[in-house]
Amino acid sequence: MRPPDDEEDQNWWFASTAIPLIAASIGPLANVMSIAALITPWRNDIYYDKSDQFGLPVQEGFRDPRWCTALNATSLACGVFGNLFLLCNFTRAVRYIIALPASIILWLLATVILIGITAAMHIYQSPSPGQIYSEAYWSAVIAAVLYFILCIILMINMLGYFLGHYPQHFALTDDQRTLILQTMAFMVWLLVGAAIFQQAIGIPFSDALYFCDLTILTLGFGDITPQDSVARGLVLPYAVIGIIILGLAVGSIHRFGKQLRYENVVRKHIERKRQSTFERSTTYEPRSKEAELKRLGLPSRAMEEPIESTQQTSQISSKSRRRKRPIRSAIGALSRPKLLVMREEKDRFDAMRAIQRETIRFRRWTNLVFIIIIFGIFWSCGAIVFWKLENITYFEALYFGFCSLLTIGYGDIAPKTNAGRPFFFVWSLCAVPTMTVLISEMGDTIIAGFKHATNRVGEWTVLPQSEKHTSILSRFPRIFAFLKHREEKQRIAHGFPIGPDEEQATHPRQSLSDLARTPTPPATQIAQHLVFAIQRVTKDALDDKPKYYTYEEWVEFTRMIRFTDPARQDGLVVDEDEYGILNWDWIGETSPMVASQTEPEWVLERLCESLVRYLAVQEQSRDGGGGGGEEFTLRKERDIGIDGG
Repeated sequence: MRPPDDEEDQNWWFASTAIPLIAASIGPLANVMSIAALITPWRNDIYYDKSDQFGLPVQEGFRDPRWCTALNATSLACGVFGNLFLLCNFTRAVRYIIALPASIILWLLATVILIGITAAMHIYQSPSPGQIYSEAYWSAVIAAVLYFILCIILMINMLGYFLGHYPQHFALTDDQRTLILQTMAFMVWLLVGAAIFQQAIGIPFSDALYFCDLTILTLGFGDITPQDSVARGLVLPYAVIGIIILGLAVGSIHRFGKQLRYENVVRKHIERKRQSTFERSTTYEPRSKEAELKRLGLPSRAMEEPIESTQQTSQISSKSRRRKRPIRSAIGALSRPKLLVMREEKDRFDAMRAIQRETIRFRRWTNLVFIIIIFGIFWSCGAIVFWKLENITYFEALYFGFCSLLTIGYGDIAPKTNAGRPFFFVWSLCAVPTMTVLISEMGDTIIAGFKHATNRVGEWTVLPQSEKHTSILSRFPRIFAFLKHREEKQRIAHGFPIGPDEEQATHPRQSLSDLARTPTPPATQIAQHLVFAIQRVTKDALDDKPKYYTYEEWVEFTRMIRFTDPARQDGLVVDEDEYGILNWDWIGETSPMVASQTEPEWVLERLCESLVRYLAVQEQSRDGGGGGGEEFTLRKERDIGIDGG
């Protein structure tokens, strides 16, 4: 078993993260079903000579035996305290090794008690002719099933702890804590509404709970409706507040699910692809290794091993960290043309960009397939239960389930049996949010693809974009020159200047050859470009649409990030210093393309670190009596870290 303060990786991610949150969400639902089983009698008298608005015989409940009520209240108390111990475990008010077994034992007691009293009621106090089990009885059965599921999943969580797969605490994020609170608030709101509409409409508590569920989920079957002005007036604020709480809870569930899949599925997929590409990549080595090592003053084994010399590492800041890789890459770069080095780096950049694009497709379609599978399970399995409980065909059950999941609510088929309504209450609270998440995931895949196809059709038909036609007309020089001249006349007539737009004028696109031939500007000029780059990248970071920079843009950013590298010219490559990251490999572990941040956010952070380093050097120059920025020297252009990208 691992100590509480262990910060190592958790390899049973579903058991360590998802299971506790599932338990925290199912626990209040099981408590609600226990309350419905306690408040309402378990047996009803049937009056066949009286009919309700749907033509069904009227039912009226009668008192349960005292032992049944007492044991039912005991099971509810066990369920509530089990939920409280789980919350104390989340907040670390009670130790894991105490709180989690307490929750398991209490929920197991609640399960045993409910099973015992339902079995005893069926054996000794079963309904006589003219009587039937009420919705409360079936609510107790469902509560027992939910408590048993909670016990099983928490046992799995404890098994992972005893096997040492994760430490003995739940490290909740703000989103996860919000999800738990929103789920509890939603269940409390359902109970409050059931207590209100039980009196306002004059129906049993279990039916009032079912009515509140239909109202908040906007199903509206019409089988239970408010009959007077008071009840109708109460529906207005109750429905609005309930829909808001439900929307917040569904949004939190969606964010948690995406975060869980990204951290444990998508990122592992990226790492597998990156590692495979990294292993296939080759590194140039110079023909004369000994000559290069002798020129750098390094021992012969430095070609195959990282530098570990205390004398060399002491030349770097005490907070610096050396790159844990052989120095042969840097040595090979010293004897080759800069353009060749940049082309090889661009190949690695393109390889990582391809992995990034493939990962986006993998993430979108994996999320969609996963949600479709979950939706199919809820839909098909729920239809089986409704088929057996409601005495309808399986096709009708599928039709009813689909209309319910889409919140259409025709009302031609609705749960009418005492067993069907409690099951529908639990099923709908789990299935309808799943459908909402499915629609959201479809927006990232199918709907996004349909939108892209529609835009492509519009670009070449009824709603063309000028730049699309310009790219084609540019192949015909005379026609293109005529249209360009005409456009310039129109711009003059409207008072606009002639020439490229401001973005192209400020940041002209350069080819790889141009970048290789461009000399490194002086430090003061790079510092000025650094400030403008920070302004530009800030706009990209604030934009809602994700920004992906080209390799040529990355080369420009790299120069501004690394021009204040404090490393000596002794062959060492510094990954990061006291201010942050300086060097990276495009397909390495520190690649910006595998970071949790967006590319503009990552670049902005690195540019700010470079500005801080530059100001620190200027301050040291002034304290030492130097001449300020003019005495700040750059690393030589032979350093691949500056011009190689």
